[in-house]
Amino acid sequence: MTLLLSNDDVLRVLDPAACIEALEVAFRDLATGQAVNRPRSHTYTPLGDGHWYLFKSMDGAIPRLGVQAIRMSSDHTHEFTRDGKRRREKLPLAPGGRFVGLVMLFDIHTLEPLAIIQDGELQRWRVGCTSALAAKHLSRPEAHVVGLIGSGWQAETQLRALVRVRDVREIRAYSTSAERLRRFSEDMTPKLGMRVRPVASARDAVEGADIVVCATSSHDPVFDGDRLAAGQLVSSVQSHELDDRTLERASLVVVRSRDAATFHHPPDQAPVEAAEVRKPDERLRSKIVELGEVVSGRAGRRSGDDITLFTGGGLGASSGLGIQFAAVGHAVYQAARAAGIGRELPTEWFTETAKP
Repeated sequence: MTLLLSNDDVLRVLDPAACIEALEVAFRDLATGQAVNRPRSHTYTPLGDGHWYLFKSMDGAIPRLGVQAIRMSSDHTHEFTRDGKRRREKLPLAPGGRFVGLVMLFDIHTLEPLAIIQDGELQRWRVGCTSALAAKHLSRPEAHVVGLIGSGWQAETQLRALVRVRDVREIRAYSTSAERLRRFSEDMTPKLGMRVRPVASARDAVEGADIVVCATSSHDPVFDGDRLAAGQLVSSVQSHELDDRTLERASLVVVRSRDAATFHHPPDQAPVEAAEVRKPDERLRSKIVELGEVVSGRAGRRSGDDITLFTGGGLGASSGLGIQFAAVGHAVYQAARAAGIGRELPTEWFTETAKP
C-alpha cells in the first residue's frame, strides 16, 4: 500500500534529530558519489504586475536508504517592494486559500511509490535541519549566542533544529515587522524553553552573536557584512539576503551543491531570482565548497577566527536538493509506518501494465 501523509501527519512523527542524521548520510553519500541528485528546475509563466506562475521540481536518490524522491510544487509568486526593500511572497491561490506541493517517495528496487507527502512542513524542516547540520560542522563548539533575522515561515525550524546541535543559551531576533516579531518571539519562547528576545535592528542581532541566522524572503541584503566578527557562522536560506561584503569576509563559503538550479521563462521577462543570480568571480569560487565535502571531512573551519558562511545553493536563489527530500521523506515515512499514521492507498492505482 502507498501511504498518503498530510502536513499534520508529518508533524506528528517528524523527529528533528532523525532528520539531521538522515541528511548527514545524504550529503556524505552525495560527496562520495553514492547518491544521485538532479538540480532544481524552475518554470516561470508571467502573469503581469510582478505575479508569476511557478512550477518547481527536483529529485534525488539515496541507494543506502533504497529510495528516490521527487518534490513538485505548483506556486503563484509575487515580487514587490515594501519600505524600499524588494521582496517575494508565495500566495495561497488554490481553492480554499491553499498551496500545492507534493513529495513522492519511491522504492528503487520494487519501483513502487511508497508515499505521497504534502510538502509544506517537510519543506521547512528540510531547510531547518540542513542549516543545523551545517552549524554542527561549521560553527565553533562553544557557540552559545544566536542572532536571527526573520520571523516568517522558515524562521521557526531554523531555531528548533539548531538547538539540537549546539548548546544555545541566548537568542536575539529581528524582523522588519515589529508586530510579527513580537508574535514570533512569544510563540517560540515556550517551544524552545528559553526566551527569544526581540531586538530593534539587524545590527543588534548580528553583533555579539556566535551564529547569525538569516531566514527572510528579501531580495536585498538584510545586514552589513562589515559588522561580522571573527569566529562567526552566518547561515542563510537564500543568498539574495547577503551583501558582497559578507561573501568577501567569509573564509569558507559552503553551499548545498555547486550545481546551479535551472530557470525557464520567456526571453524578455524574468523574475528577480532568475535575473540576478550571482556569478562568483575566481576569488569567490576558490572559497566555495559543498556541504557534503564538509560533512565528510574534506573541508571545514580551519581556525576559531574564521568567518564561515552556509548559504542556499550555487550562490543564486535558494535551490534545495532532491536528496534532502529523499532523506527527510524516508525518515518521516518510516516513523509514520511504525506509528500507524496516514491513509493507505492501493499501490496498483499508481502502477500499470502498459509500458510507459
